[in-house]
This record gives sequence, C-alpha cells and structure tokens, in this order.
Amino acid sequence: MIRHVVMLKFKPEVSQEQRLKLREMSVAALGQIPGVKNVIAGQALDIEGKPPCDAAVFIDFDDEAKLKAYPGHPVHKAAEAQLPAMCSDIEVLDCLY
Repeated sequence: MIRHVVMLKFKPEVSQEQRLKLREMSVAALGQIPGVKNVIAGQALDIEGKPPCDAAVFIDFDDEAKLKAYPGHPVHKAAEAQLPAMCSDIEVLDCLY
C-alpha cells in the first residue's frame, strides 16, 4: 500500500471557510478517481510546536501503478489547478506501508 501525502501551506488571505471548502471538495472529488482507496484531509494541529504546514491530504493506493496514473486524471488536474491561488507552499511525500 502506498500513501500519497500532500502538505499545504495556505496564503494568509485564505479564510477558514475557503480551507474547509477545499478539504470537503478534495475528499469528495479525489475519492472518485480509479485506484484511490482512501482520502483523508485535515487541518494541522499545534500540539508539538508549530507544524510545517497548515493542512494535509492523505490518499492511499494499492500499488505504484495506480499512484502513477492518478496525476493525469481530469479530477486530479482540476483539484490541483486550484492550489496555486490558495497555497504559498505545497510539499508531496509518498510512503510505502
């Protein structure tokens, strides 16, 4: 199983309402892409010090082939196109587990 992690740092002008809408849209839309097993999105908490990001999206795939097919899907492209207007930084990490 592979977990695709997208960590987002929002621009200061992005409201909490906009962040919530992006989270809801991400979970609903990305979960429809073939090969996606699970989508979880959440806001970072300040428990162990200031987190390096404001939010993260976690997407699970059965294998590398499904992960590699994911970026080209139109739903992913539409979701990804919204991020530059809202985010000052985006980091991606893929983990085998």
